[in-house]
Amino acid sequence: MKRVVWDWNGTLFDDLHIVVEAVNRGIAPYGVGPIDLDLYRAHYTRPVRLFYDRLFGRPVTTEEWSALDARFHDGYRELLDHAAPHADAVDALEKVATEGLPQSLLSMFPHRELIPLVERMGLAAFFDRIDGLEGPPGESKALYLEAHLAVLIGDTDPAEVVVIGDTPDDAVAANHVGARCVLFDSGAHHRTHLEATGVPVVESLVDAVSWRW
Repeated sequence: MKRVVWDWNGTLFDDLHIVVEAVNRGIAPYGVGPIDLDLYRAHYTRPVRLFYDRLFGRPVTTEEWSALDARFHDGYRELLDHAAPHADAVDALEKVATEGLPQSLLSMFPHRELIPLVERMGLAAFFDRIDGLEGPPGESKALYLEAHLAVLIGDTDPAEVVVIGDTPDDAVAANHVGARCVLFDSGAHHRTHLEATGVPVVESLVDAVSWRW
């Protein structure tokens, strides 16, 4: 059976504006920035530490990386009330549910904070599993997707799994496990960066779930 694995930040959850603001709060003490949305699109990547290397124009130290990550998440939490699900998130989730397909959520947002946030947004009931980050911050999603699917489908062929995300890292993760991927052009990356992954790129979440995989 086909299954949809959703990304959260930037995909279902429209938080790009608060992400950029939180980044700026994190880098301000170092005399870097502020950055705007275009600079964020140009430089953002995973591992996230590499993103800060790009902004600083040099490798950040381990101490700096720890402080940057902490300041970012503190700022992000303070700004959460200014973000909400994308306008068509519920429509897309309902479309998948109506078609009888199982759907789960995999995010690199800390697990202990992800669950109550998804519940607060009224979306938890759509998912048969929700997994967030429980390891070091800023890593690639590939191994987390592998573990997520190991629980959900076991040894079943993942070729029928469709990952819906908004970053090249989502496409890399899907390729790592042998799943399919559709990328939502949410504005976090230049579209050319998304298209360079070779997977379908769509303009809305409803378009993402309407894609004939």
